[in-house]
Amino acid sequence: MMLDPHELARTFFVGAAAEARIVLADAFGDCESMGAASIAIGVFDGVHRGHRELIDAVIRDARVRGCKAVVVTFDPDPDVVVSPAPAQKLMTTADRLHALAQTGVDAVVAVPFTPAVASLDHVGFLELLAHVVDIRSIRVGSDFRLGRGGTSGVAEIQAWGVERGVDVYGHNLLCEAGEAICATRIRRELSLGHVELAADLLGRSYMVRGSVIRGRHEGSDMGFPTANLLVPNGIQLPADGVYEGLVLVDDTVWPAAVNVGMPPTYADDAASAHLEANLIGYAGDLYGRSVSLAFTRWLRPSRVFDSLDELIATVEGNIDDIRYNLGEQGVSIRD
Repeated sequence: MMLDPHELARTFFVGAAAEARIVLADAFGDCESMGAASIAIGVFDGVHRGHRELIDAVIRDARVRGCKAVVVTFDPDPDVVVSPAPAQKLMTTADRLHALAQTGVDAVVAVPFTPAVASLDHVGFLELLAHVVDIRSIRVGSDFRLGRGGTSGVAEIQAWGVERGVDVYGHNLLCEAGEAICATRIRRELSLGHVELAADLLGRSYMVRGSVIRGRHEGSDMGFPTANLLVPNGIQLPADGVYEGLVLVDDTVWPAAVNVGMPPTYADDAASAHLEANLIGYAGDLYGRSVSLAFTRWLRPSRVFDSLDELIATVEGNIDDIRYNLGEQGVSIRD
């Protein structure tokens, strides 16, 4: 497989497109209004294909109206504030904002989701938002909920809009194989190890970022050193198993064999990593570095091996498979 630098840049949100302005609405009353705008409101975890279809509609609407196209989202995801057991996230807030800023909109407004904001009804929230944008139209998913306790849906927001001359649209969710594309579905597919299906729903390979920490060094002793990644709490990982992947180091992407979960053979070793990657063709010390990892293909489940020789032979076979598919050279994504 020939790795496309432009596709890789899009996967890792690096130089993929010109970024819109990101506005942190930390004090609504002190924010300078950006003028008339058609807006999309949502969390947009994953910025998946369904999200982008909705955002594309906002951009078209804004161009017809001669105003700005703006995405309004929240920091953090409201689920983190109001739920006793928040779901794992597909992206960090920083990646979510950068991905949204690369969709072609004119600006992204990030609303700090505090308990005070959570206590507002939809009218109170939209009136606050009016300090930042002169709202001409609103587009949301048909299942969108807004306001204290999620009590207001599209019908309530439309009623607010009628009183103020604001057009409000509830978009049917984009479906794939008879089921809506949503963050919950993507998390489920990842939890089953279906990284290729998750990539189809996302429109790109699933990616996480992490810091390289020291591990048990068994890989180095066996001839295939691994980078042990520590990802932020609350970020979704695929099911335990071995995957083909790609790792971004600085401006270069390297093929990698990736293990997710506690390796069964070393489960009693406290230094065993839950996410480790062998970068094929890379030579260098990554300890303490931040890297990004995209999952491209499921290879096999994790298992206990009868001998060290069997373990080495299996891992070498996995690496040969990945080398055949993705090569063994780094690919630069520098602009």
